[in-house]
Amino acid sequence: MQVYSIKVAEREGFTLEWPLKVYGVVAARDSVDYRHNLLFYRTRDGCQILTKQDPFLHLTGPSRAIMSGGIMEPTVTTEVHLKLKGTVESKDRTLISKAFFYDEKDLDSGDIISTRVLQGLCEIELCCEQLEHSHQATILGVRVVRGSLPCGNGIKIVCSALPEDKTEGGGKRPAGCILLLDSQAGDMRVGEEGYLLLRQVVSVKSRGRLEILMKAGEISGSVVFPTKFSDISRESCELGSCEVEITVAWSLLVEKQYEISVMGAIHPYAWESIPRRPIMKLVYAC
Repeated sequence: MQVYSIKVAEREGFTLEWPLKVYGVVAARDSVDYRHNLLFYRTRDGCQILTKQDPFLHLTGPSRAIMSGGIMEPTVTTEVHLKLKGTVESKDRTLISKAFFYDEKDLDSGDIISTRVLQGLCEIELCCEQLEHSHQATILGVRVVRGSLPCGNGIKIVCSALPEDKTEGGGKRPAGCILLLDSQAGDMRVGEEGYLLLRQVVSVKSRGRLEILMKAGEISGSVVFPTKFSDISRESCELGSCEVEITVAWSLLVEKQYEISVMGAIHPYAWESIPRRPIMKLVYAC
């Protein structure tokens, strides 16, 4: 289940007072380990300001791919707990606080991007897609190796999952773009050795490609990575007079934590081939 964006919208009969100072948690749980997989997290002091022109939450997750089509338990739970910051904490209001359940049959099949509406005091529009036969791409690093970033007009990094055939779709860019970093959304975090810190994990079709596009005002540069079962890919692109190196790690999806903790490995699309736990059978002799 690839989440592209989460938008806050007005609900019929209730008008929001823009701009909105929003904080809280949006997380997903699946049958892999049932733990919180954070999509959005902001404290009250670090709230995000939403406007009518930009009502999208700035996502920082997931930290691993969300499994929506498991063999045994295909349900995904999305938990949304968002608040509006008031002048003092006692005047904060709950924007939405609910858990929503999605089964595989509730999501459009055939790699179709759809929008799910979650209702509370407002409407939360969750744009997502169920990707069949996909792999996990972890963006390990975006690093400046030469020159300096032209940050005057802000830096934006987005990625798209492209089909295997470059001519497929008439050469048009796919609608599902994922925002990895937007420096205008707040302070751009820079780690050790010049690495930019950004949203890391996306899902890519097994025979597709991952395109990462960087923009700084009118200047842009991009790189394209073919999907791999595993291993690390590294490519560089020019952004004006600056050279940026992008590193991506590839891995198969974990359908059950059992596969790693007990079997020590996972097999691509071969659930039936994974040995089960040994079963002791008692035989009574007469």
